[in-house]
Amino acid sequence: MRLNKILSGAVTAAMLGTMMCTTAFAADYTDGDYTGEIHFLNANGSGSASMCDPIFVHEAELALTADNAELTFYVAYPIPAFPDLGTDGTILDVVLTVNDTEYTAESDITTKPEKVFDTTSSLFGITEGESYPTQVLTVDLPRDAVDDLEAGTVAASAYVNSVMNSTQNFFIQVTDLQPVGGITEPEEPEVPAEDTQDMQISADVEEAVSAPSYTVTVPSAVAMGTLSSEEGADNSLAYTVDVKAENLNGTLSVTAPGTGNLTSGANTLAFSNSFGTQTVAADTTGSQLKGAISVAASDVAAAAAGNYTGTTTFSITYQAN
Repeated sequence: MRLNKILSGAVTAAMLGTMMCTTAFAADYTDGDYTGEIHFLNANGSGSASMCDPIFVHEAELALTADNAELTFYVAYPIPAFPDLGTDGTILDVVLTVNDTEYTAESDITTKPEKVFDTTSSLFGITEGESYPTQVLTVDLPRDAVDDLEAGTVAASAYVNSVMNSTQNFFIQVTDLQPVGGITEPEEPEVPAEDTQDMQISADVEEAVSAPSYTVTVPSAVAMGTLSSEEGADNSLAYTVDVKAENLNGTLSVTAPGTGNLTSGANTLAFSNSFGTQTVAADTTGSQLKGAISVAASDVAAAAAGNYTGTTTFSITYQAN
């Protein structure tokens, strides 16, 4: 009997219990308030969105302190297609699990803030771009739960109090965390007023140059799924790095190493990164730098079966004109 060898490739975090992997670029966050993109994934670990995902607002808030990460998210209340159901809350008994410890969310059905939804679902009567009242859910998690949220490995359960009338299980994923208010640049020092006297005065005035402001956003993760070992069918996954720049007056360079290794236990699998070094030399409201992660089919054929993960690091430098 012939046995087929199955491998999966990625660069960092994988969903639990699956062969799907992701490429994580770890980030350190300072204390403060952030917004991020939130999704509710199937509890089977496939990484696919749950059928309940459209009833949630896909922007969440995360307040970070030295010890805690307070997560706030929103769900349609009531569900537009069923306005008479779930009057005491669209979801009840919301519990998140981090490292085998359960954390219960607090529910607010009084304030009902209006939120814009980005997904259309005829089942729930939700239309993309429309605004609906929401139920507010807040849960206080440990600070180190941020990595689990980005990896999509925080388990959650909730009683859906409308349509389904049953307890549903999810994985919660929060990505693309951005500080509220953006990047704050230091203020330019005030130039003291010059004294004048009845005599000849000479002075040098230096050119005032605005400080540059730029944001480089690297994907927190990319997933390559199950890799092919067929001859001539190399595995490749494209990605983009987003750049915004203001008052640049110089050159911003973003660099990634051309090669690296994925690991599964003691086994390794080489990957290449086509990104190289790319530059931005002019102000932009949004430029996309493109790269691709590749794994050769011949390397896959020679590798042991397993769930491979790895990390690549981007370097960002600025050179004034």
